[in-house]
Formats: sequence, structure tokens, C-alpha cells
Amino acid sequence: MKQRFSQVKSLKTLVSDSKNNILIILMNWSSIVGNGNARIMMPLELKQKTLTVAVPNNMVLSVATKFASLIINKASICLGNESVLKLKFEIKPELFKKAKAEKTNADSHIPEISEEEIAQKKQELMNKFNLNEKTAEIAAKIELLNIKRGENEQ
Repeated sequence: MKQRFSQVKSLKTLVSDSKNNILIILMNWSSIVGNGNARIMMPLELKQKTLTVAVPNNMVLSVATKFASLIINKASICLGNESVLKLKFEIKPELFKKAKAEKTNADSHIPEISEEEIAQKKQELMNKFNLNEKTAEIAAKIELLNIKRGENEQ
């Protein structure tokens, strides 16, 4: 029970008004920039309608700047309004270092969550935190995955 309370508390922080839009951008990043670009560009922050994006080097920066207006448009469409008006790029190679391949085991799979569980949790979060439907669904999936993973570890 204590673990569940801390998850709800951290979820409230995660979906606070100031972080709501960046969460939506993170969840839709592959759709905004494409799968290949999602591996070499990372959204960091959305502040005062400026989206800060990390890139690993100058070469990626020079190519990404050519597509800045497209990224801005897709991010704004994703959020449903003109929440992104500018892009700011930061070169942060440390965020893109390749990790050594890890051995996978049977416990590392994604737990199954039924649509009913998601719908119930989504409604609970919408009521409790006054979230919009899309954000509540994303948050519900995150919370349920964390709960199921916790159950599998015990």
C-alpha cells in the first residue's frame, strides 16, 4: 500500500500542469520526428512555448535545424494547439552514448494490461487530478505498468 501511495504521489508530480505538455511530447516523439530521428534527438523541456531538444553532435544539429518548422508544427498538432512556437537545440552527446547490450530474461517483458484496467484507472486519474482524457490514459498505462512490474518482482 505504501508503494502504491508513493506511485500516486510521483504521478501527481509527473502530470502537473507545467509538465503535462512535455509528457505528451515524450510519448509521441517518434510520431513527431520519426523513428530514426527519435534515436538521435531527445526532447528535454518545454518552457514559454520553446521546446528544447538535445542532439548528440554538430552534424545532427545542422540537419535538425533544417526541419525545425516541421517539428514545431507536428508538436503543436500533437498538443492540439500552438504550444510550441520555437525550437532550441542543445548538443549533449552524453545523453546518446550507446549502452552495452544487456541479456534479456523472461521477466523483462512488458506486463499485459487489459483495456478495462486502463479505462478504470484513466477515469480514476481524470477525477482525482482533473486531467484531460489523453493525458489520463497515458498516466494510467504508466501507473499500471509500474504496479504490475512491482508485483512481478515480489
